Parts: sequence; structure tokens; C-alpha cells
Amino acid sequence: MIFRKSRTWLLALGTVLLLAFTAGHSFGKEETFGYSMGGIDHLADNLSVTDFWVNGAAGQQAGNGNAGVPAPPLPVKWRPGLMVHVVWDVRDWQHDKGSTYQADVAVDPYSEDGGNLWVHFLANGTVRVVVSELGPRAANYPGPHDPISRKEPWDMYPSRGDRRDWNEQLLDDQIIKQRCASASNPANCVKLANEKILDDERVDARRYLPECATITTGYAYEECKRSADQSMRAARLARRCREAPSLPECTSLTSDKRTRQDEARTLGQ
Repeated sequence: MIFRKSRTWLLALGTVLLLAFTAGHSFGKEETFGYSMGGIDHLADNLSVTDFWVNGAAGQQAGNGNAGVPAPPLPVKWRPGLMVHVVWDVRDWQHDKGSTYQADVAVDPYSEDGGNLWVHFLANGTVRVVVSELGPRAANYPGPHDPISRKEPWDMYPSRGDRRDWNEQLLDDQIIKQRCASASNPANCVKLANEKILDDERVDARRYLPECATITTGYAYEECKRSADQSMRAARLARRCREAPSLPECTSLTSDKRTRQDEARTLGQ
């Protein structure tokens, strides 16, 4: 008896879930299709569409229009007034803040051949939805041809973050604990010291990384990032050595500096 009731309950639950799924993925009794979906980010360089959804289907980050996620179902036959609900998150890298927007957006007319769903986030803040087998960069693409910039906003507007490796963090922790041991409020002293490290790292990033954001070729960009990382590491080491000049790393650094100075004097003679 208990088995029969459980079976009946499971069948009822399965029916409800199936009906809910069908209702959420259809337009009445219309025949539908759903290919892939991609977002195109036309916003200013300091803004990025970090995530978006169309009728609840996740599109992930908008970029140059790679259609890599499943699109929500649309009717095979386009009709006037066909709308989709779009939600999107925008990150303002320059001011370290984000906002969420949503709008009902009309779908551009399309043929019964269907195609991928392209979601354009235009520079004026509006959204345009296009269905096409062609990509946004094709000459005869039916959607907008607004500029699609290659963005590296995390380089142009680097956020406040910790770029130290584990060994660097351990060294800094030791230095801070020694310095704050005699402070009237050691806990607050440690907190302020750690905050200053992050602030200094942000200054470093804003000094060295923006140059990399303007580089368009992959190899040159990676080389620029490596060079910037080395420069930022050197800046951190210099600050660490001012706090604790007796560290082995600082001793060797001072020795190398003296050697270079001696070599320069020898060449000058």
C-alpha cells in the first residue's frame, strides 16, 4: 500500500515537472527552435557585460559574439511583437561597481531557416536581439555593425587585489607581526598594514598594466603581462626590503646593486 502511494506521488510529480518544463520552453502550440546564443559587447572600454540571460537561459559573459551556449526556444515563424526578456549585469571597472538591468526586447524579423540568437548590448544602453546563421562580423549580417572593441578592462582599470604568491605573503606576515608587536593595538596595526599592502599593489597595477591593454596580438600581450608581473614583483620586493633589509633576498639585492655600481665605475675609468 505504501509502495503504491509512493509510486502514484512520483508519477504526479513527474507530470507536474514535465508540464512546467514544456510551458517554460514553448510559445503556446507553436513550433519552436533553439540553436546557440552569443552576446556582443559594444559598451565603452571601462564597461563589460559580465553575464546575461534571455528568457531565463544563461548567456554568460558577452564579448565578440561567440555563440557557445544554448539559446532559449523561439517560434519557427517570426511574428510582429515577438519579445524576449533580457537581464544583464554590467561591471564598471573604472569605478569598481556593478549594476543589473532588464528589459523586454523585440526580436528582429527572421526567416524560417532560423539561426543563432545574437544579443547586442549597444553603447547607448539599449539591447537588440537578432536571429541569423551569419555571425556579427559578416559583411551581410542583418544586425548592427557597431564597433566591437577588444577589451582588457582588468588591465586598463586593475582592481584592488592581492597578486603576491604564498612565500611573499608569509614574509610580509612575519614583517608585519614584528613591526606591530609593540603597537598599542596590535590587531589594528596588522589590519592597517595589510590594507596598505593591497593599496600599494593597486598603485603598481595601475602603473604597469594599462600598457598591456592596448596590445592586440596574443604573444605580445602575454609578454607584456609577464614583464608587468616582474615589475610589480620588483616593486613589492623593494618595499619589503625597506621594512626588513636583513632578509636574504634584500642582502643579495643590495650586493647585486653594488656590483652593478662597481662595474659602471670601472667602465667609466
